[in-house]
Amino acid sequence: MGRLRLAALLALSAGLAGATDLATPAEKVRSSLAEAGLEVAFDRAEAARLVGQAQGAYQTVEGEWQTADPAAAREVRAALTAADAAARTGNEIALNRAGAAAWTALLRGAYTGLEASVQSGNADAARDWLAAREFRVASPLTRLNADATGALEALAAGTLKPDAALKAVRSDVLDGYQARLNDALRELETSQARGFRTLAAGQAALAQGYFQLLRPAYVAQNGDAAAARLDTQFAGLPQTLGAVQASFAGFRAAPLSEREVTARASQVTRFLSLVPVEYARGVKLDGGRAVVTQEVEVGEARTFLGGAVSALADIAPLLPDGDAGRTLSSDFAALNASLSPQAMKAQPLTPATVETQVKTLLGDVRAAFPAEWQKADAGADLDVVRTQLDAVVAAAGAGEWAAAETARLDAYALLESGTEARIAVFNPELKAHLENLMWNGTAPTGLATLIKKQAPAGEFKATRAELQSTLKEIAKILGTEVAPAAVATNAGIIVFREGLEAVLILAALMGSLRRDSVRHLRRPMWLGAAAAFGATAVTWFVMQGALSLLGRYGEKLEAVVSVIAIGVLLLIMNWFFHQVYWTDRMASFQKHKHELTTGGNVLKAQWWGLAVLGFTSIYREGFETTLFLQSLVLQAGAASVLGGTAVGLALVIGVGVAVFKWQAKLPMKKLLIWTGVLIAAVLAVMVGNTVHTLQLVGWLPVHPLPFTLPASLGLWLGLHATWEGVLLQVGSVVAVVGSFFAAEALKTRELRQRQRGAAVHS
Repeated sequence: MGRLRLAALLALSAGLAGATDLATPAEKVRSSLAEAGLEVAFDRAEAARLVGQAQGAYQTVEGEWQTADPAAAREVRAALTAADAAARTGNEIALNRAGAAAWTALLRGAYTGLEASVQSGNADAARDWLAAREFRVASPLTRLNADATGALEALAAGTLKPDAALKAVRSDVLDGYQARLNDALRELETSQARGFRTLAAGQAALAQGYFQLLRPAYVAQNGDAAAARLDTQFAGLPQTLGAVQASFAGFRAAPLSEREVTARASQVTRFLSLVPVEYARGVKLDGGRAVVTQEVEVGEARTFLGGAVSALADIAPLLPDGDAGRTLSSDFAALNASLSPQAMKAQPLTPATVETQVKTLLGDVRAAFPAEWQKADAGADLDVVRTQLDAVVAAAGAGEWAAAETARLDAYALLESGTEARIAVFNPELKAHLENLMWNGTAPTGLATLIKKQAPAGEFKATRAELQSTLKEIAKILGTEVAPAAVATNAGIIVFREGLEAVLILAALMGSLRRDSVRHLRRPMWLGAAAAFGATAVTWFVMQGALSLLGRYGEKLEAVVSVIAIGVLLLIMNWFFHQVYWTDRMASFQKHKHELTTGGNVLKAQWWGLAVLGFTSIYREGFETTLFLQSLVLQAGAASVLGGTAVGLALVIGVGVAVFKWQAKLPMKKLLIWTGVLIAAVLAVMVGNTVHTLQLVGWLPVHPLPFTLPASLGLWLGLHATWEGVLLQVGSVVAVVGSFFAAEALKTRELRQRQRGAAVHS
């Protein structure tokens, strides 16, 4: 299954002018020996021919290997000779061992040549040697590392010195070879347990060969004596497997940085927690027996579990308690085996069983991992998002539209509750573009629209490609170091931005309730606002345990709450204009005052309307703020976020106090006009953002303006470049202004009627 992962590099290395193709002959040696190992039990002559083919391929580049690493070159030649003898005698075990020895000796010689070329600053030769490398096994959750390639390009451009380039190359390449060594040891353990002697012999030889690649790093960290003991233990495989694993514990040829350790630890918990979610979607109970109903979902569960196993393998040797690391690795492997296709075919586990096992593992992980490892890493979320987006494309290609929509919502839930908090502050245009791609944008068409119209696979791939590019840009933002001060600043900006809109609404509406006769109507608005604060706090704690469930419908919930808020605001605003503003100037005010204070059902309706307005004004912003702050807590802890939140709230309160003080100094006529203008402005922002949300979720059509607008205008003013948004914003302002003038007209008409009536009576 893609042992080399050289395919992406072969064409490049062969196509470069003047480049020496070292990768193709090396791959020919490996593939020919692998085929010979399969043929030897059936046709010795064909096996011998294939070994001869490998010898011929090696002869074309033997001079380069002899120059770079004479010892490795001799080992390749000796291994090929041994392979030829084994093929002719039909010795399957010896042939597999010889093939593994030849391949790892080739890799060692190539790595020696790579290091020498980088140290001398010869980027062209280094590219040739780098092409003959082996990567760690890739999966949807583990991308191939391109640090070595980037370092060589920087070396060639003169922007990176040889010493720095060599450090990057070593970290990248040796990390891949250590991952291969770990894979070989795991396969050896499995093969030995199942009695596969030939496969076990090949894996033992591979492990021994990979160790020779890593041996200089092992000597540097543990000394010559320890390396010599490990040489003896590797030579005794598979009987000495336990001793090898014990000696290898805690060693990393390319030590992980603190950030990389945290990222892998986050991947372990994030990926593992998603296993029972996906498994439960694909396995149902039928008469008490578990039955696979959606193989795609079961495959997703296996993918996430495989990602967790891979991440754990990288950091388990670094655990302070070595026994805990080995126990975790064993328990993860046991769960992995129970979800294998073979085990699932015999008898699938029930979803409840898988959930219980995963909860136990998560508890063990949290107990074993140091506290500094358990800070969530946003990069792990992006890995999950990428996997879910791949699942969207795969499900759409198979015509499984419900599964495609589920995967899309899962991906968006992570984005909304994880990454948007930071990109909304630093790059609002990128946030808007991301939302359009996930929902109902155009050019390219958003995923929600594609799923709804069951578009062909080509359109999904185009959107997926654009998403991949966008996620790379996001990764650059998330990849910067997160200082506590920066997180606190982000939190403060988010709280201030979201809270300002709510405060302005309340300040505008309550400013018209200053007279003693109607001051009591402020109380329901304050009670509604207080209830919203309580509901926001409850939402915070609920999201701690069910973030993905709530997050996946975040935009739709926000849309519903926003529509309610606008509707209530329009009703209450109309009531203000027609019952409060203009009655103040009428001679019959005392009669209306009596109705307001003793109006029975009318008063109750007004009371509840004001309470609902107070609630929706605060909770609409509180819900979104809660989602955003969750990710910041995971990135830097609660202390920094709470500090920034406190500053943001203080600023919001300061604005509110200033507004009320300003109102107190205004005469009623100016207050009426000022409040009306403020309501119109705030309502326009609410309408603009609500229309945008409704368009995102597909509840309103999208007709773009012939020009674009900065995304920051959308965040602060609700201005989005669509005809629907602009026209409805204008309409909302017209409604406010029209209601005011309608109230004034009614006031004037009634005054004239009273004047005429008074004249008649006189």
